[in-house]
Amino acid sequence: MKSPTSRELREHAVLSFAHALVIAALNRRMHDRDNRHVHDALDDLVMALRRAQQLGVDLPLHLQCADDRLCHDGKPLDGPSLQARSLLRQCRERGIAILSFAPGLERDEANRLFDLLDLPPNQAAFARSQRDVALAAFGIRNVRVTLRSVGDPADRRTCIDGTQKALHHYQDLADSLQQNHARALHDQELAVDAAADALERTVADMDEPSLLLALAAQDDVDRFTVGHSVRVALLALQVARTLGASRDQLVQVGSAALLHDIGKSKVPQEVLFKQGRLSADEWHWMQQHPRLGAQILLEQHERVDPSAIGAAFCHHMRPDGKGYPESLVPVAPGGTSRLVRVCDVFEALTSIRPYKRALTPIEAYAVMFRNERDFDVQWLRAFARTIGLFPNGTRVRLRHGASAIVRNQSHCPDKPIVQLLTGPDDSALVPGQPDRFTVGDLHEGQRIAIHAVDTHDRCITVPDLDPDVADVPVHACLSASLAHDLTTRPDRG
Repeated sequence: MKSPTSRELREHAVLSFAHALVIAALNRRMHDRDNRHVHDALDDLVMALRRAQQLGVDLPLHLQCADDRLCHDGKPLDGPSLQARSLLRQCRERGIAILSFAPGLERDEANRLFDLLDLPPNQAAFARSQRDVALAAFGIRNVRVTLRSVGDPADRRTCIDGTQKALHHYQDLADSLQQNHARALHDQELAVDAAADALERTVADMDEPSLLLALAAQDDVDRFTVGHSVRVALLALQVARTLGASRDQLVQVGSAALLHDIGKSKVPQEVLFKQGRLSADEWHWMQQHPRLGAQILLEQHERVDPSAIGAAFCHHMRPDGKGYPESLVPVAPGGTSRLVRVCDVFEALTSIRPYKRALTPIEAYAVMFRNERDFDVQWLRAFARTIGLFPNGTRVRLRHGASAIVRNQSHCPDKPIVQLLTGPDDSALVPGQPDRFTVGDLHEGQRIAIHAVDTHDRCITVPDLDPDVADVPVHACLSASLAHDLTTRPDRG
């Protein structure tokens, strides 16, 4: 795989800084300003800014705050924006168009900035006549705030591309879940209906959630398991929809999947995000989150659907009831719980965690089918047929040297519809020429075939696979080099 260019390194550094900003905002929303997790997140923000400077990003680093996304140099940063709903709302309420970060930023100064952004009494501090005085009074010297001007749409970038609707729905789901994790952490009543309403809007407005799934691949903000749970819900919705579920059934399944990890709000963050193996005591804490989640849902005053309680309790159980948590009486996971388990493990395997690297989808299938007794086999195979061997959003390298991205699925799990990003051997695309093909189609005399899957840190060659995942397990490409990844308990997801 080619080494990233200087430009690509700078773009990644900007994305990393924006992600760090969103994580810091989420931590301030969850905890007191002097909480250790807030301090750690702010330190990460400062370090991300320094790394950006070292890689040649122009400072001050300007982040534009549109109504629905963060942008840099007019380019939308969709990944960080997925969980930035509350931060963007705070900026909108205060009339902020641009936040500019200078190289002298330190943790305490960043914390004081969030005092201005977070606390309702400080909202008026950003009025044009008060802004400079307020920033000076709070000792904020390395963050500059540009306000929106009436009649100046340049400060409020309006997104008109096809992902805008999907972005809004993802933000709805993430925001409702963030609120519920915060409420659960502080022993407050959950807004269960808010989560169901967000699901209902998504189901009603989107013909199918594949665009949301492709967008979700950009969500690197893994705090309080929000991104993980949203992706699990989208996977479950896609499978249930393909099997003909009604709208009410989709909302029921999606709500159960969205809340399946609510118990992790009670697990210490140092356990959730520990790098490396958990100690026996830490693993005991982790094993309690299904029981804690079910208890949280059972204690709600408003009715919670039994399938959601079951998914919270049973999503780490095998079909025979083995797994965790241990139950005093025999437990047989229901259908929704079994589907959520498949989606949960697949998402955990294919996502970056502090304790492991991400597997490609095809490697995740290899792991799951080699251990298919851990799952309801019918749900596992239905999942593979629906999501495909190359899910939407997957970056692939074609056999004639072009790079492409998977945009949709076809009737064959191993033959997705791809959009070319480059021509053969990374040459530029010819304007006006077709750029979307189904794998197996002919293009310029050659049959389109996937040679490898590209990730941010490696390129995985695709072996020859039997595509009939309905009848033949996909065992193929789990190499010996992945053994280390899989000994760190992938079931932590």
